[in-house]
Amino acid sequence: MYYTIVKSLLLFLIIDSALSQPNLQFNPFDWITYRKTGAINSISFGDRYAYIGTQTGGVLRFNINSQRFEAPITRSQGLDGNMVTAVHYSSSGMLWVSTLESLQYSLTAEGDWRIIKLASLGIANRNYINRIGDDGKDIWIDSSGILYRLDGMTGIVLETIVRQDRSIAWSSGLNGPIYDYSELLFNYTFLDGWMNSLNTILSPDGENIRITTLAENNFGHIMIGCEDGTFFFGDKNMRMLEPYRFGLASNDVFTFDGKYSLWLGGRTSMLNGGLTYFDSDRNIYDHYYFDKIINLNPTPIFSSLDLKKDVLFGGEEKIIMFNKKDEIWDELYIPSFTRKSIVIDMVNIDDEVWLATANGLMIINTISKKFFENDVTDIIKNIPVYDLLYHKNLLFIATNSGIYIYDNKNDTFYEPETFGYTSKEFTLPSNQLRFTSIAKYRNEIYLASQESIIKFNFSNRSWSNAVSADIYSGLEIKDIDVHKNIIFVATVNGLIQYDIKDKIVQVFDYKFLGEINTMKVKASTVWLGTSEGMISYRYR
Repeated sequence: MYYTIVKSLLLFLIIDSALSQPNLQFNPFDWITYRKTGAINSISFGDRYAYIGTQTGGVLRFNINSQRFEAPITRSQGLDGNMVTAVHYSSSGMLWVSTLESLQYSLTAEGDWRIIKLASLGIANRNYINRIGDDGKDIWIDSSGILYRLDGMTGIVLETIVRQDRSIAWSSGLNGPIYDYSELLFNYTFLDGWMNSLNTILSPDGENIRITTLAENNFGHIMIGCEDGTFFFGDKNMRMLEPYRFGLASNDVFTFDGKYSLWLGGRTSMLNGGLTYFDSDRNIYDHYYFDKIINLNPTPIFSSLDLKKDVLFGGEEKIIMFNKKDEIWDELYIPSFTRKSIVIDMVNIDDEVWLATANGLMIINTISKKFFENDVTDIIKNIPVYDLLYHKNLLFIATNSGIYIYDNKNDTFYEPETFGYTSKEFTLPSNQLRFTSIAKYRNEIYLASQESIIKFNFSNRSWSNAVSADIYSGLEIKDIDVHKNIIFVATVNGLIQYDIKDKIVQVFDYKFLGEINTMKVKASTVWLGTSEGMISYRYR
């Protein structure tokens, strides 16, 4: 009987582990998801990292020696959820993580996650794991005051008790609001404008931030996690605590722009909407929340443009402007139309910024900050514009009614049939409606619709067919980008990687991708703005 039970449990574990990884062809961090973290729920010190369990951002990895973040562990590494209630780095070197529905463990503390459903451990519905620990051999979990001893290799329950009667090394869990930290905090100095406020911490903005968890290790390091995602790291000798933040201001990323670092925006709730400045090389984040900027009203952000002196963000009915040097914010409202004017894309042409909106093209002078119209805006008025690309004095315009090309130098307006050359093999899409994305690689421009992706070559000024709709099943295209012979197509159903030369197609429809809103290829990495956060994919 015992053998049968153990065999069944092991079979259950094997089945769950087979479903825990996105694809075994990838290394654990070929896909990385950056999200808004929410509150810090749990902290565990390992040999190299402090593992930080968060409310919505998975497990953060903070390098104790360099005091820098490294790639987080989320659903893209195989976790079954991004809400982590407890985390523990065991004495055997395994990482244990609990989510709302499962307990998971990794032998490498990176990928290849084994998943154990909480129900199979005997944990009642709607209960979760508060903290995880180990006794040097077995793993212990605490759920609603009941302690479970699990086999340290398989996760099989060995016993349950209600009172701890042996030595267990626990990682920190979520503490209640009445937990008293005042005596401990009195002995430490908070840096960067933060202050001790008895049992809470006072932020530089004057907010009282509640402490949610606290952890210490044998080397004198201390870490304090807070409800807003901030955590403080220090040691008992210097008694100074430095603040750190990881993650985004929004999980629904619609736009990002920047040459080295990225400015991100998206849709958020009006209560905590904001923008993110993200340095991906150093994993440094700055958050700008609308409710903390006096002269800005909240808005979802759909486009961004990083200029030399300013950064522009396109929202609903307005543009937000940020002066980098003086760090001054301003907003400029768009002229009213019958439909709501959503700024979908922006390009810079001399002293002007051209806006792609749901009501056509608009132009703003960056010096006078005034809108004006010309013959081009009159032609495309009230036509939804989805994408813009400016190259060699030519503005390519993807709209709901087809492609248009404007020669800025000669002030001439073209349609594809009257621009450049075509061969006998080339055919324009029979239904030239709803071109949704444009991309450039070197001297070639790619334009995408549901019917096909076509290409214009600047060297010989000729049109050709680039990608058949069969490759992406004729689905609606959200965005495209190109690097060498590889074209990436984001559709409403996922991401497609297509080698145009070798005719090799790869389809990625992983659940952790969510809905892809925008995309950009940088060297060997594809950056995706999605409904699940900012995702990087190292494709070579």
